[in-house]
Amino acid sequence: MAPFDEQGQHEEEGRRRYAVLKTGHATEYTELTYGGYASMLQRLLQSKDERWVIFSVIDGDFSFMDDPNSFDGFVITGSSADAHSNHFDWIPRLSDALRSLHRLNKKLLGICFGHQILARALGGETGRASVGWEIGIKQLQIDSKMMSQIYGVDMSPTLNVIESHRDQVLSVPPGAIVLASSEKTEIEMFAVGDCVLGIQCHPEFSKDVMLDIIHRRLSGDAFSAEVANEAIGSLEKHQPDQQPLQLLCKRFLKGNFEVV
Repeated sequence: MAPFDEQGQHEEEGRRRYAVLKTGHATEYTELTYGGYASMLQRLLQSKDERWVIFSVIDGDFSFMDDPNSFDGFVITGSSADAHSNHFDWIPRLSDALRSLHRLNKKLLGICFGHQILARALGGETGRASVGWEIGIKQLQIDSKMMSQIYGVDMSPTLNVIESHRDQVLSVPPGAIVLASSEKTEIEMFAVGDCVLGIQCHPEFSKDVMLDIIHRRLSGDAFSAEVANEAIGSLEKHQPDQQPLQLLCKRFLKGNFEVV
């Protein structure tokens, strides 16, 4: 794995370069055990001879916009914040930045909150889900044909995935294609051309991370014991299909470059 550089300066010319835009702080357990959401995504997606840089946009670091053309792609993490809100200044600022990056035809991969803020930035609609929380392991219905056509990835028509959200993409941006849905969430994945991919679920999560989130949110009265028990039961009963999702993310970002 390439060394981490907070300033994002080049050490070697010719290396592919990616930015992770950190939009949320993880639980204490996840921060201590895995380094937080941004580090988890970096480890998941990084291949040899690549340079990855983390920018904490939740703390106001937008320095990636100083030289956006020095990056081959951008990954936007999950967050407890609402993508449809302007409560924090960094949210509309991030939306503006994503529009600018899209105009530069940069690869933009959004996970959970990242999926939602991409939809908002590009003209879609996000908001609180009328069906409440979708948390635990859920089954996605995949448009396998479209996945193959766009990304050259063979995916099963159904996948078990790790979900943790109460907001949704309510309508996709103009020109977008819906690639996956679930029982409670009509828009689980969407693409705009070959440069934007939004994924509502979490390819970077593990079961222990999810259990910690469930217990933390239950203790904070974010949802009922019934919702928590159903989510825990799904984790005990099913295994998530993380590998196909991880391959999809790498193939999207890197195309025909090495994805292992």
